[in-house]
Amino acid sequence: METASERYLLRQSLTMDELRTFHDAAANRLDEIFTYLDSFPDGDLPEAEARLYRTVMGLSEVMQAVEIFGAPRVKNAPYPHHIDTIWTQSGSE
Repeated sequence: METASERYLLRQSLTMDELRTFHDAAANRLDEIFTYLDSFPDGDLPEAEARLYRTVMGLSEVMQAVEIFGAPRVKNAPYPHHIDTIWTQSGSE
């Protein structure tokens, strides 16, 4: 998944068993993964490592479902729904 919105929509479509399986496989390896990724220059990850980075970013969505919500979707929110993150520089709004 390339974007946060794609990861968010994917999380909503998966079962808790699928989310827990990924969580259990990846969460305990974050230190190892980030140590490895930190060995590359900023902004210059080879494709395989960039894919690993995006996979770990997916874990941030999975962790919310597993550790906070206890469900793939936010309770009482329409399904599917999405979020848009808009980045601005301070003072340019």
